[in-house]
Amino acid sequence: MKTLLPPRSLFSVNRSPPLIGTIGDNDLLVSNAKTHDAVIHCAMDPTQPNAADIEREIVKLFGDTLAGTNKVFMMSSGLGVFADGKGDEFSTPTRVDLERCKTDILTLSLKDRGVRSIALRLAMNTHNIEEIHIFNKMMLGASEKLGYIPYYTENIAWSACHSDDAGLLYVLAMESAEPGSGVHALGEVVKVKDIAEALAKRTGKKAGPVPQEKLKELGFLGYLLTWDQTHISAEYTKSTYGWEPKGQTLLEEFEQAPQEYFGL
Repeated sequence: MKTLLPPRSLFSVNRSPPLIGTIGDNDLLVSNAKTHDAVIHCAMDPTQPNAADIEREIVKLFGDTLAGTNKVFMMSSGLGVFADGKGDEFSTPTRVDLERCKTDILTLSLKDRGVRSIALRLAMNTHNIEEIHIFNKMMLGASEKLGYIPYYTENIAWSACHSDDAGLLYVLAMESAEPGSGVHALGEVVKVKDIAEALAKRTGKKAGPVPQEKLKELGFLGYLLTWDQTHISAEYTKSTYGWEPKGQTLLEEFEQAPQEYFGL
């Protein structure tokens, strides 16, 4: 699904009727992109085969549709696009083995075609208490195989942000971000060891370091456990858009979540 915003005050968007469609409804997407002020893309389905290739085709479709209009096209990217664990809003995404990295770069390039393109890079743990984040759920699932909730090393940290704070940033960036902007929805960085131990505390399980030779056995989770985001920056985002994250922290969420949150 795409969210297409009508040409009226952003603060009255909640009164607008939703437009329901899929990323396969090209005619619907094109016709509405032409008559609305902004397009926010939050519709990648990672369960589909070739999901990243499909997503890039959609980005190209919107690029062709919005070329020369200076309208907003905002892609939901992720802070995982930086391979070396550090990067700011002006850094070029470097995790080239991650397909979404290519889509991020493609989106920003649309500025050269007269599109106000924005890559809003979400934290790895963009979370709220209504449902446990998939990465934390994967860590709990791995405990069934390992006998403990895994982390890789003590110093690795993941980015996190409450979903309400991230949602506000979409609006702020849409209002004023320059063409070709990277925007970082980073509320905090949390050590993965602390995540594992907090999950263990609430579930009665153990937490522990996973040996390097076992990472491959964990599939995609094993890959994620090696991602360190300690030095990702959002200072430009905060100062430019007046964005101040105020939502519940990830560890506070774990402390206050009901047992059902953890699948217990």
